[in-house]
Amino acid sequence: MVLVSGRDQKELSYDVAIYGAGPAGISLTRALSGTGLRIGLFEAGGMESPPLDSNHPYQGRSLGLPYELAATRLRYLGGSSNHWGGWCRPLDPYDFSARDHIPLSGWPISRDDLNPYLEDAMEVCEVASGGLGLSAFEHDFGYEGFLHHAVPGLKVKNFLFSPPTRFGARYLQELQDAEHVDCFLDATLVRLVTAGSDVDKSLIASSNGTQTQVSANYHVLAMGGVENARMLLHSGIANSSGFLGRCFSDHLGFTVGIALLNPGNRYFLHHVHHGSRRLRVLPHLSLSDETMREHRLANFGILIDQRGSRVLETQGHEVRYQLDRLTSGKSLAFRVLVRMENTPNPHSRITLTNDRDAYGVPRTALNWQINDFDLEYVDRLCALLGRQLGMAGGRLRVDYTLARARRRPGSYQAHHMGTTRMSADPDKGVVDANLRSHDVSNLYVAGSSVFSAFGFANPTLTIVALSLRLAQHLRRRTGLAGA
Repeated sequence: MVLVSGRDQKELSYDVAIYGAGPAGISLTRALSGTGLRIGLFEAGGMESPPLDSNHPYQGRSLGLPYELAATRLRYLGGSSNHWGGWCRPLDPYDFSARDHIPLSGWPISRDDLNPYLEDAMEVCEVASGGLGLSAFEHDFGYEGFLHHAVPGLKVKNFLFSPPTRFGARYLQELQDAEHVDCFLDATLVRLVTAGSDVDKSLIASSNGTQTQVSANYHVLAMGGVENARMLLHSGIANSSGFLGRCFSDHLGFTVGIALLNPGNRYFLHHVHHGSRRLRVLPHLSLSDETMREHRLANFGILIDQRGSRVLETQGHEVRYQLDRLTSGKSLAFRVLVRMENTPNPHSRITLTNDRDAYGVPRTALNWQINDFDLEYVDRLCALLGRQLGMAGGRLRVDYTLARARRRPGSYQAHHMGTTRMSADPDKGVVDANLRSHDVSNLYVAGSSVFSAFGFANPTLTIVALSLRLAQHLRRRTGLAGA
C-alpha cells in the first residue's frame, strides 16, 4: 500500500481503478485486496475536510426545492461516513419489488439476492446484533404493549447502530498493509476517456497541478450520488437511456401530529440486552409489505418521539374520559414523526453548469423535485394511522396538510440516491444488475446513485452490501471467483 499526496508518475496501470474512498470505495477495495489484483484507489480529498468556501469543488446551484449541495457531502478519506450517524437498516423486500402505484419502482435484483452480502456488510459497518444477524432488524426486543401488538398489519422495523464506523480512520491501517493496493490522496478524477465501448483511461489531477493518466481493465466510480452523475455527464458517456443524472432523491421526514398514547408506546431509542450484548435499537412503527401494497402506499417508518412527550391530566372532560379508559387518568402526548420513502422522479435531476471548479470540471446544478403523490401518500398514511390508533384506544391529532407540505416539504436527510439507477432494461437506467454500465463494458458504478427505489432506511448498509456483491462479480469476471 502506498499512501501519497502528490505523484511523480505520469502514467499508472491497474487491474481495477476505484474512484472515491468512502464506504463504497473502501469496502470494494478491501473485498478485492488479497486476490492478487492490482488495485488503485483514488480519493479526491486528503485526511481532513477542506474549507467549505466558494472555491470548494462541491459548490453548485440549487434550481428546484432548496438544497445545500456542498454542505451535505464530504471530500476526504472516508467520505460520507465522516458525518454518518451510524443508523443501519437494510431496504425491505417491498422496496425491491415492482409496485403498480409507483412509476419506475422495482429493482432488477431482489432482497434475497443481497442478503448474503448484508450479513457481511454488518461486520464491515461494525453493527452489533446480539448474534441475531439480519433477523435483528425485525426482532421484537421486548416491546410488550406496543401498538404493533394491538393492531393487525402494524409491525416494528428496527434500526441498529454502527459506532459509527469512520471508514477512512477505521480501515486506513488495513489499506496501508494490503499488498497490490495503492491509495492516492489529493487525486481528483477530472475525466473518463473512452475508446470504442470501453474506458481507455482516466485523467487524475492533484492540487499542485500534476496530472496522471490511469489505465485499468475495470474502472469503478464510487464518488457519491451527485459526483458519480457529474463525472459521467462531464465525460459524455453512459447515457444512451437519457436517465443519467435523473431520479435524484433524498429521504424526507415530517412531523405529522400529536398522539395520545399509553406511556409504554415509545418507538424511539432503546438500550436492550440480548445475550451478553447491550444493543442500541431504534424501533419504527410501520406496516407489513402486504398491508402497504393493499393500501397502495410507499414505505415508511414512524417515530413516536419521547423527547416531545408530555403528561396530560386535565385537558378537559372529553379528553380526560378517553385517557381514563387508557391509563387511569394519565397518558402522554407524543410527537409523531414520519420518515417516508420518496419515489423516483425523472424530473428531479443533476445537470452541469457553465461554471467550472479549480480542476476544470463543470459545477453541478440540482433541480430537486418531489412527486406530488409522495405527499399524498403521507396524507393517506395519516388517515390510516389515525384509524389504527383509534382501534388501539389511542388518538391522533393530525397537523399535516397537503397544502402546507406542497409549500414546504419536510426535512431532507442528505441521502443522495438514484442518479445512475440500476435497471434490467437499458432504456430505463444507467447500470445493470451487476452495476456495470449499459453502454461502457468496463465501467462500473457503486454507491447509492445506483438505487432503483429508495425505501426509508439510511443507505449506508445497502451501499456496503452492493459493493461487496460487486467485488464478487469482479472476482468472477477476472477468473478469481474462489479468491
